[in-house]
Amino acid sequence: MAGPIRRAPEEAPRPVQPVVTAPPARSRHLAAFESAWFPVAAYAVLTVVAFLVITWTLDHLSLYSVTPPNRAFPHQPWFDGWVRWDAGWYNTIATHGYTYTKGVQSPVAFFPAYPLLMRAASNVFGTNVLQTGIVITVVCGLGTAVVFHRWCRLRLDAAGAAVSVLVFLLYPYTYYLFGSVYADAVFLLFAIGAFLLAEHDHMVLAGLAGAVATAARPVGGALVIGLIVLVLTRRKALVRRDGERGAKRFVPVILFNRLRAGDAGVLLSAAGLAAYCAYLWVRFDAPLAFVDQTGVPGWDQSPGPATWFKIDFFREMTSSQSAFNYVRFLAQAGVTIAALLLVLAIVRRFGWAYGSYALVIVVIPALSTKDFTGMGRYVLAAFPCFAAVGGLLTARPRLAVAVLVASACGLLLFTSAFARGYYIS
Repeated sequence: MAGPIRRAPEEAPRPVQPVVTAPPARSRHLAAFESAWFPVAAYAVLTVVAFLVITWTLDHLSLYSVTPPNRAFPHQPWFDGWVRWDAGWYNTIATHGYTYTKGVQSPVAFFPAYPLLMRAASNVFGTNVLQTGIVITVVCGLGTAVVFHRWCRLRLDAAGAAVSVLVFLLYPYTYYLFGSVYADAVFLLFAIGAFLLAEHDHMVLAGLAGAVATAARPVGGALVIGLIVLVLTRRKALVRRDGERGAKRFVPVILFNRLRAGDAGVLLSAAGLAAYCAYLWVRFDAPLAFVDQTGVPGWDQSPGPATWFKIDFFREMTSSQSAFNYVRFLAQAGVTIAALLLVLAIVRRFGWAYGSYALVIVVIPALSTKDFTGMGRYVLAAFPCFAAVGGLLTARPRLAVAVLVASACGLLLFTSAFARGYYIS
């Protein structure tokens, strides 16, 4: 008799294997654009271009005829083009030190970090003081590009950081970072470095870097404010509470119990400014002598309503001017207004610390200039503005290209004009 029919056991369904596809290969150009070496390459290329521009300019174009510049290196145009205007003051400080006569233009208007570096390096290497200043600017300019890129990477993706670096380096007034004997590169390197160190909880080192920055430029107080706000926000120690009796008014309150002992290290950033004021007090019995210098004949920018409300600027704009002067004044007024309008975007994207820093570092010189002269250079210190613009342009490639090309043209034009002796900013 046949036995029961046995059915073969059903095979368990095999799991469906996902189809794995290799990620699209990234182009070499994009990889280079997002590389950590990108700021080094970008700065190196632009520095070479800048040196070529000033060399060609002095070989083929005439100097500014109204006030021809002194030729420090008449047979070396690649050096000579960088030694203009305030370079003479830094040379005087580096070689002869400080002097002060109340009511007369004096070198005390210029802070000591940069000329002291010039003197120290020239003594060590036995080089010309002005040539040493050019080298220091180039080295610090390169360092600025690197630390700015690293700071951008904390809050932007790789593409956004790279675009921000380009926005910064192609800014028409960035020639002050490519070789000019000015203190801006020193200030920016140590100011951005201080913020970067504080972001990584190295508060004492941040304070020491900040001290160098505040000894380099009179706007260093903005850095101290920014570092303090950064610490408070990182520790969540700055909160808002309702006003008395339930009023719909928020009162900022600092919760000191959330702070760490080492956080006080950022207060060292004020040491540079304090040390310079102490020196002026001991040497000249005038701790704020650099403030007195703003109103002396020749600089003529005394604090007051006429300066604050830019009476001279409007007078210049309504009188007959050369095309150069219209461009000079209007361009600097434009970048000042743009920087102030970017403050809210900085707060939203990067936080209150950088918003307060950018606001103060633009407002201080904006209030002290009678016609926006100098603001093109002063806005350089507001580095979060360039990151905000870079972040906005990243999603708009066509607009980004247009902005960068226009900015690059302005940079080439201003670099050439600076070498010829025009006072651009």
